[in-house]
Amino acid sequence: MKSQDLKIEELIDFSEGWLSLKGRRLVIQDIHAFTQLRKDLLETIGIEQTRGILTRFGFFWGQADAAAMKRIFEWDNLREWILAGPRLQSIQGIARCVVKSLELDENSRNFRMEIIWNDCFEAREHLIEFGKGDQPMCWIMAGYSSGYATFCLKRDIYFMEEKCRARGDRVCMATGMEREAWGERISDYLRYFQSEDIYGKIIRLTEDLKKKQMEIERQRKRIALVDPTEAKNLIGVRSRSFRQVIATASQVAHFNSTVLIMGESGTGKEVLARYIHKHSHRNEGSFITVNCGALPDTLLESELFGHTAGAFTGANKDRIGLFEEAKKGTIFLDEIGDISPAMQIKLLRVLQEKEILRLGENRPRKIDVRIIAATNRDLEKAILEGIYREDLYYRLAVVVIQMPLLKERKEDILPLARYFVKRFSRKLRIPRLRLDASTLDTLLAYEWPGNVRELENVLERAAIFSLNGVIMPENLPSNIYRASGRPKAVNPLEMTLAQVEEEHIKNVLELTHQSKSKAAKALGISTATLWRKLKKDKE
Repeated sequence: MKSQDLKIEELIDFSEGWLSLKGRRLVIQDIHAFTQLRKDLLETIGIEQTRGILTRFGFFWGQADAAAMKRIFEWDNLREWILAGPRLQSIQGIARCVVKSLELDENSRNFRMEIIWNDCFEAREHLIEFGKGDQPMCWIMAGYSSGYATFCLKRDIYFMEEKCRARGDRVCMATGMEREAWGERISDYLRYFQSEDIYGKIIRLTEDLKKKQMEIERQRKRIALVDPTEAKNLIGVRSRSFRQVIATASQVAHFNSTVLIMGESGTGKEVLARYIHKHSHRNEGSFITVNCGALPDTLLESELFGHTAGAFTGANKDRIGLFEEAKKGTIFLDEIGDISPAMQIKLLRVLQEKEILRLGENRPRKIDVRIIAATNRDLEKAILEGIYREDLYYRLAVVVIQMPLLKERKEDILPLARYFVKRFSRKLRIPRLRLDASTLDTLLAYEWPGNVRELENVLERAAIFSLNGVIMPENLPSNIYRASGRPKAVNPLEMTLAQVEEEHIKNVLELTHQSKSKAAKALGISTATLWRKLKKDKE
């Protein structure tokens, strides 16, 4: 999981009378009411005490969010988990956060982070209510960032605001470092953080939430048993490999050169062909698709080149072919690797001479069309085997674009998934259809052998079986659902019989959500026997 993939609609369960972050209840609070509370605190207990209360409030908030992110997601690395903190601040609306720099070395314990808080709610409200002050005023923000980083790194990290709009600076900016790295500057600052064991409270609350979430999932499964109820710009372009594909396609779109798109089924070859057409000077012309592998030779020849009346039985009148119909446009020849040797010769003439012969006549006709071809076959191998013409290949492959597999562009999986969910929300008339946060890791863990087409079909199925418009992991096909929780492979030759039994019991308990009675039933033993085995394993 990457921090940039966090979306508020997938994190928060929006229900009437109940907002929650995967079991942790939330409330929506009015900013002006909070400003009034801040004003009352300042006027009754003074600036020092108010700053301490609000800093500790932010610190607790930050630690709670860090714990939630650890509980909900599997992060790519520690850096992404830390970057999720500023991302959460942004999507919660308290500021538009920009991470100016992040230095993180786990071996040397070096940590330094600079954050810019654009339009920070604390600075903005302070200016409106009190005017410009003489010190930084984003106390909750500094506490939040300190608490979040401290929880992630399990050591004391403190963020100090060095620039603040409430003090007259252009932006609000804070720097976070370890306690020792601040030196003497931290001495007076520490008193704002002095409180009881916040970290211990967060750990206990997190464990309670895990138990509650497991119970919610069990209830959801029981309910399900009772009541089962192309754009101009391509979607999901984050990965380096696919950005390179788009860069090549954008460059070649301005020219009439033939393009050969290669890649496995479902990788989006036709989508890319349409992208090239829409970005070319032929975009006002037709874009015509032909599946060359789906038609026999005679029918394919008639479709492509056209025919005259009487050319064959049933040809009652003249008919233009698709090459002529696509005049000043683009023709997309899909599955070009499946055409016969005879058709290869005829297509070679089209590419060489830019003219066609209709079936039943001898007069060649000039064509004005851009040709894009695609295949999932290895044409170079087919040439070596003597089943594909080398001269045709080189005519087709003026520019070759290799489509990457979806498993090679994991950064694009979530943007694509969200695009499909929005589309199916309209198509299936499921308002506010969304992915649950727990589904994201499941989608990322799967290999997607069917590529983008498989992802699309899987999400349509999941949308149909979702409850209340929320796509959960269990709504996905079982092979995909299991992929995210698949136990690590072990070598049976390296395990004793007792170890195999212990591992099997652990897996069954995991699948039954730690229910001893259900696990015992699945194992075919009594609950008392299961307890004895578990006790023996601990010893």
